[in-house]
Amino acid sequence: MQPHTVCVRLADVIRYLPMQELKRILLTGGGTAGHVNPALAIGSALGCTGARYLYVGVRGRMEEEVVPREGIPVRFVRSAGYPGARPSLALARFLFEIFVGTLQSAVILLTFRPEVIIGTGGYASAPVIIASALLSRLRLSRTPVFIHEQNAAPGKLNQLMGRFAEKVFVTFSETLEYFPRNGVHTGYPLRGRIHKLGGEERKGLDFVVPKDRKVVLVFGGSQGSRTINRAVIDSLRYFLPHRNRLFLIHGMGLNKSRSYHAAEDTEARLRRTYSEEELRQIETFYLARPFFHEIEQLYAVSNLVVVRGGAGSLNEVSAMGLPAIIIPKSNLPGDHQVMNARAMERSGGAEILYEEISLVKGQIDEIVEGKKLAERILSLLENESRLMEMSRLSGAFLRQDAVAEITRQIHATLQGVAIMVEETAHVRVERKLPNNRALLAKLEQAYKELQTDYSPEAVIQNPDDLAYFKNRAASLLIRVGWEDRNVGVKLLGLLRATDKIPLLLTTFRDRRPASLLKRIFGGDYEQVGFIRRNIIATLARLNELTPEVEAALLLAFQDPYYEVRAEAIRAAAHFGGRISMRQEFVSALLRLVRDRNTEVAAAAAEALGKLGDEEVVLPTLLSMKHYKYWKVRAAALKGICSLVERGMVTDHELLSRELPGFILTATDFMPQFEIKSEYRRLMEAVSNGKASKR
Repeated sequence: MQPHTVCVRLADVIRYLPMQELKRILLTGGGTAGHVNPALAIGSALGCTGARYLYVGVRGRMEEEVVPREGIPVRFVRSAGYPGARPSLALARFLFEIFVGTLQSAVILLTFRPEVIIGTGGYASAPVIIASALLSRLRLSRTPVFIHEQNAAPGKLNQLMGRFAEKVFVTFSETLEYFPRNGVHTGYPLRGRIHKLGGEERKGLDFVVPKDRKVVLVFGGSQGSRTINRAVIDSLRYFLPHRNRLFLIHGMGLNKSRSYHAAEDTEARLRRTYSEEELRQIETFYLARPFFHEIEQLYAVSNLVVVRGGAGSLNEVSAMGLPAIIIPKSNLPGDHQVMNARAMERSGGAEILYEEISLVKGQIDEIVEGKKLAERILSLLENESRLMEMSRLSGAFLRQDAVAEITRQIHATLQGVAIMVEETAHVRVERKLPNNRALLAKLEQAYKELQTDYSPEAVIQNPDDLAYFKNRAASLLIRVGWEDRNVGVKLLGLLRATDKIPLLLTTFRDRRPASLLKRIFGGDYEQVGFIRRNIIATLARLNELTPEVEAALLLAFQDPYYEVRAEAIRAAAHFGGRISMRQEFVSALLRLVRDRNTEVAAAAAEALGKLGDEEVVLPTLLSMKHYKYWKVRAAALKGICSLVERGMVTDHELLSRELPGFILTATDFMPQFEIKSEYRRLMEAVSNGKASKR
């Protein structure tokens, strides 16, 4: 039977709608606290006295650490993150893990027999929701599924899971477009204990905060942030003179992956950076732990927080009325952390400090400079009126009870009533920023239309957006997928990001060999030929010639991929007389006119005319009249024409005798013959040269 729709105010629903007692509730979702905490918040509000809970997650993730502390049993199933639809070993592993996890989940559902399933995303919830849908189709079980999506732009897997849900509750109204059938905007469900605490409640800490100190809480989410952790350690040096005025609490994170162990990396950097005497001083104002379970106690004693831009963190910060410095992670789906951070900054409750892409010991990395972080923190702590105003505006930023809305929506759905809830205040996400590929298409179209009048400022009129796009494009250079790196290279050229040239040069010089499998299929280096070619094209587009750029072009002349060699030659011709190492370039080009690839040979012949002189290059170019491919002969004519136009040729009689040999056999079955056109243009230039001498 279809539920009937009743258009009422939420307050009226809360007053008159009887609540169905739920005694068996299954919660699922995980990976980070941003997934686990909303599930716990919704579950605690739904259950009646004596209700049984079961949490289903993936072993080794955040749910294994947090959920048992709430007294809720946990069962673990197999699952994996979605790697994309392209055939790969990762996709095969994903399908296997999901298949096994779905079988495990089916057994759990048949034995626990929940009355409702609450999923909060992350790949941990996928097997449970798929199993529920299959059991419903087989008529073995019929359990309503409700999902909460925290992010502005859900991942592909979460979009798919939303099809099996009765309703999908979303933090941002903008997310509703992904769930047109069953999406409901409710906001972010906070745990009940996240609220402004009174003085007596602030005594639950297991460590002592010295009196009369300003307290700064820094954390990068439950798993931690490498960028933030390293910035905090580097910033401690600048806090040493102020150590009697502040106290820094640092949540390092629980990440223990093969690529990054949050606590070990942070502690090792601390010991490596400071002397024993400095460490003793640092201990008086700095406390670090992997994770703080009673974070509401930390919020209560803090004067300022430094956080990522996730919806969960910002909702908690706003609920506690705390001023914040937000360091958002870029290049996430929908740029949701950046959009969240901008919205809170615009409200006055926060300031943004963006990650930067920089060279660290010769490698490209995402960083926040410790000095910049320290200066931003100290400037706020020293401005009491500014802190108070930010605190007031932060507390006003989010005002809604998402848990109440979600709870009423679930009860109403279970009773067959569809509620149209009044819109309430929520995170005010700015207009959407185009993703990288959409931005690239937009800039390429403008470049094609405007040509010499093109400038990125004409396309992106907001200076803040332009600065962010440059940094976002640069961050693609450290992505695993070569397609993303390739997009980043192209964007840096179209955005005229000349300050990122060192990053491009480092990427170009990267000669790490490709994997054995890639080499079998013709690959050479991790930075594939398309990337190396486009880096050279981008350097020419940026039009900033330095000794380092010249060295890169000479290196590119020797590249194993012919398109890189050809592009480097065209770039050298573009820079022309501005090149300082002209002799080295001419010598290299004289070798390249004999390249086995005709595109390279032709580009070299044409470039010689832009860089060489009569004595060195003219004999070589004239000798190419017998080259078997007409395109190379045409390029040689172009090179000679450039020499003449530059006034580098004095023996015009020699040209008159030698040039007719270039067009003896050059029809190539084309209605217009390029080589003949070049020949006529060159002969006109020679005639003009003779006339000017007379």
